[in-house]
Amino acid sequence: MKRQHAIRRLRRTLCALSAGAFLAASQPAAAITTPGVIAATASAALSCLSYRVQGVCFFLRCKLAACWIETSIKISHYVPDVVISTYNEPLRHPWTDLGTVVATTLNGATSAVFGRLSDSSAGGLDTPSAMANFKGADAIGNPAGMLAQMIAGGTVAVPPSLAIPSVTELMRFPSQELPAIARQWTQVPTEIVNTVASDAKKMLDAPGQLLSGLQTIMKSIEGVRQVIEIADTVSQVSGAVGSFQQIGNIITGATGGAMLICPGGASLFGLHFQSELDAPFWRGVLPLELLYPASWVPGLGEVGSGYTQTWGPTYPRQGEIIQTHPVKASAVLAERVASIIYKPAQPHIYTRVTPNGGGYVYFGSNAYQWQMLHPNVWSGCQTFGANDSLSLTSFGDGQTDSADGYAWNFWKHYVCCQQRGFYLYSFP
Repeated sequence: MKRQHAIRRLRRTLCALSAGAFLAASQPAAAITTPGVIAATASAALSCLSYRVQGVCFFLRCKLAACWIETSIKISHYVPDVVISTYNEPLRHPWTDLGTVVATTLNGATSAVFGRLSDSSAGGLDTPSAMANFKGADAIGNPAGMLAQMIAGGTVAVPPSLAIPSVTELMRFPSQELPAIARQWTQVPTEIVNTVASDAKKMLDAPGQLLSGLQTIMKSIEGVRQVIEIADTVSQVSGAVGSFQQIGNIITGATGGAMLICPGGASLFGLHFQSELDAPFWRGVLPLELLYPASWVPGLGEVGSGYTQTWGPTYPRQGEIIQTHPVKASAVLAERVASIIYKPAQPHIYTRVTPNGGGYVYFGSNAYQWQMLHPNVWSGCQTFGANDSLSLTSFGDGQTDSADGYAWNFWKHYVCCQQRGFYLYSFP
């Protein structure tokens, strides 16, 4: 009864915290800023957090000659890990005080490395593309993702500069991901392999030329030692975190006095993906994405299900997409970015999002949900891919941006318990 009462109190408090933010956030915004990202995340906490006590974890602890069993509560909830933005050009990035600086800086740096100018077409200024819809994209750690520190009232350590992704995961692609791709092809019908996907299978069987190009690109990217100063952005964070701190007392009531929050995998203001830096792959210069069966076989890896879905494919994970609705185009590209940064050894330049332990035991969960941050702020979360082919309206109607820039909050589901020794098992 006490726990149920505490959970009801949590819901009422979240309502109060989000009410004021919702009134301001429900209107279209000219741009999103860092305080706006934090406030918008707080406004959706009631709907998106979904805090649950799921069970109990059991641990073995030993000291000298004695051993005993200790327990901790198993919890689950969503964490606003990253903000994924799509845009037509760096100067019109929807996250104005941070994303614009990052995109324009890396656009200049990578253009210098590859000796060509990159614009919003699928190639460069010297090779215009016939594709009608191409967007840049990035994934930046949401400052509100540090929920544990914020609601506990602790100090949130914000880095003075933003480090760019390295080629660490890309270096693992030949040894880790290529064999996995080969196994995926064994599940594809032979008639498809021998027809529409024959060229991809040839590349997979003889990847020498592709991997040679990969080595060249890795050496070039290693030469980009850009440090992006974000001091102006950092100064705006401390005044915006108060929205979360009142939630702490309610959570401790629901968990018997413990401040239990699963730390997310994204780093604070971490740049986990930037298409300007990933240009050789995001723009298809080195088409490693075409090695995946899902890039060739209809119905594999689609956003949505069924042959009548109106969204688009997750693969190939590049910036080109055939989609007439701009909001849906952005949503599909955001799905592509998310599918890259949460997996190891992908053929892209990125920093993987993964929990680093930190005194918690994690249980696998693939669930996630989205919250629009720009041009409108949603007061809740939803998933992409609903079949609206027979509907009079489409997803995103009335929410288009004149600059064609969109920002999405990616809420990742985590299940964890606090580690109190050698993990034995959990129940349930």
